[in-house]
Amino acid sequence: MSKATDTPAARTAFERLIDACILYLSVERNLAPRTLEAYRSDYQSFSASLPNQSSWRDDAGVVQQWIAAPDVALSTRRRRAAALRVFYRFAEAEGIVTRSISDEIDLPRARRRLPAVLSATQIDELLSALSTTLGADALTRAHALRNRALGELLYGSGGRVSEIVTLDLDSIDLADGSVRLFGKGRRERVVPIGEPAVDAVRLYLDAGRPVHMESQSRSTKLGVDTAALLLTRGGRRVRREEAWSAIRAAAIAAGLGEEIHPHTLRHSFATHLLDGGADLRVVQELLGHADIATTQLYTHLLGSHVRDAYKKAHPRA
Repeated sequence: MSKATDTPAARTAFERLIDACILYLSVERNLAPRTLEAYRSDYQSFSASLPNQSSWRDDAGVVQQWIAAPDVALSTRRRRAAALRVFYRFAEAEGIVTRSISDEIDLPRARRRLPAVLSATQIDELLSALSTTLGADALTRAHALRNRALGELLYGSGGRVSEIVTLDLDSIDLADGSVRLFGKGRRERVVPIGEPAVDAVRLYLDAGRPVHMESQSRSTKLGVDTAALLLTRGGRRVRREEAWSAIRAAAIAAGLGEEIHPHTLRHSFATHLLDGGADLRVVQELLGHADIATTQLYTHLLGSHVRDAYKKAHPRA
């Protein structure tokens, strides 16, 4: 049998359905651009795997076979399953598929992995390493001031790195000590950042950002981003990948290893709050989690602390 992508008509029909589903997910579900890109890629890959033009409509077996393909990571399988569940529900709601295949798609179970967390002392070491300059020129100092502001904002707000690098100048209130973040699904939240973060950002705005605005680079032709909070050479908004590189390099310099990344600061933020007695619902709101079950993961990191407190405080411990 010919595959669904063998003829232009079949390919066009399926691509039109993909486009319609992506538009629905963007407008009605407000999914993030990166998620939409991943889902579109999954839909195209699934289409290419079909044995014939009609199998996707009535055969749940081809769905499970594609999801569980050999040499595919568990995280990828879970994303594939989630993407196809949404795709089939859309097709079913549109009357294109009459069988409830979406109900037959099993979500592979994820192995629970506790996130890495730094101690308060290690956080200090990492943040200090971020602001260490390797040279005396103005641009190097500007990078160091920006990286310190980046690290303080990540740990002070618990924000995702994508939320921090997309901050604009009007997203931060230094007088109030807070930032306005936009999380998954463009959900907005305002969170406090603490005095060290306020001081780091103010220092960068005074002595670092002007240098970035005035410096020259090959990317200057793309235009200076006057709205962005964190910049790099040429006045361009700092990219997510550059933020990752800065955190990783500082972690290595501080002797913390190569596995530290921006999300480690988010994990540490949540764990330290809970360790200090913060309410789980408050931490959920600060992190921007839609489901409190996601926030509850951090309570598992406190097991040894709870046991130690029990032994010290309980008369029959």
